[in-house]
Amino acid sequence: MYKRFILPLLEAEKRIKDYRRDEQWHQLRDITLICIGAFLLMSVVNIFQHAYVMLATTAVSALVLSYFLYDSWADHETKYLEWTYVAVFGAVCTYYTIVGGNDGFAILWIVFIPILFTLMIDAKKGIALSTYFLLLLFLVFYGPLDFLLRYHYSDVMRLRFPLFYTVDYIFAVYCSVQMIRVRSNLILAQEQAHAASFYDAATGLKNRTAFTHFTQTAPERDFIRLTVIYIDVNGLHELNNRLGHAAGDEMLRFVANACVERFPEADVFRLGGDEFLIACSVGTEGEIKAWMEDLIQTIESAGYTIAYGIEHRLHDFDLEDMVNQADAKMLKNKAEYYKTHDRRQR
Repeated sequence: MYKRFILPLLEAEKRIKDYRRDEQWHQLRDITLICIGAFLLMSVVNIFQHAYVMLATTAVSALVLSYFLYDSWADHETKYLEWTYVAVFGAVCTYYTIVGGNDGFAILWIVFIPILFTLMIDAKKGIALSTYFLLLLFLVFYGPLDFLLRYHYSDVMRLRFPLFYTVDYIFAVYCSVQMIRVRSNLILAQEQAHAASFYDAATGLKNRTAFTHFTQTAPERDFIRLTVIYIDVNGLHELNNRLGHAAGDEMLRFVANACVERFPEADVFRLGGDEFLIACSVGTEGEIKAWMEDLIQTIESAGYTIAYGIEHRLHDFDLEDMVNQADAKMLKNKAEYYKTHDRRQR
């Protein structure tokens, strides 16, 4: 059951949180503000009713939530705020259950826990806290812990409220599970759509669309140095004609994997056909040349060859101009190659 149901559910929730971190923070912020407002409202009511013990719980709860909301505001970190919810509601609602504040009305706050936690805050913590209160209600209303009660609940309340909470618990957990599955499936679909639009199916490299996005965002990056390497694979057309497109695809995949292995910290793109581009922001000019020699040796060891051009700069990172310069150098290198090779193998 754990591997088939619980583990996939927890993995799905983690995927959702990782994907929508800022959205999760804003949702938790809004819920916290509502809860603070609710605690303050009940504090005012407690003042008018002279319920000073209840006033202490509501006022302190509002202050604690306010403090941790402020503390998490800068970095949008939700973890500590979520645990604050567990501590506040766990302690306050346990106390309300035992003492039955406001003529037993205070216990009704418990019904918010399954819905609030599992649907809006954190499903795992919500299920754990809701299960705790489910067991607590049955043990103190039906079972051996009834001696803990400091309030004389009516027989109707003792009979019906644990059952009412059970329905609330089941409903909240079911809705939470379904919501997590739907959100997780949507995220997977979005990731697949992103992969289809930004990655080349044949080689797994980033495609021209991804390269366009890279050029648009490049001015925002704080480059210390930048190298653009334009690569053209020799003989793809001839190989396709002689051995079929499967052989050509195998060659392209080999070259793509070799580029990624030799330049692991770079962005590697397949621009289309037999053209690749490497954008590398690390390595000196000498190191780039050494890595490029290793790449050429690896490719030639498999029986393939490439033409290439390198543009290395320490300033003036005009990406469009750098690509044009690297492309021009690649064409010159390709022309030199075909001085001694059959041009029909282009």
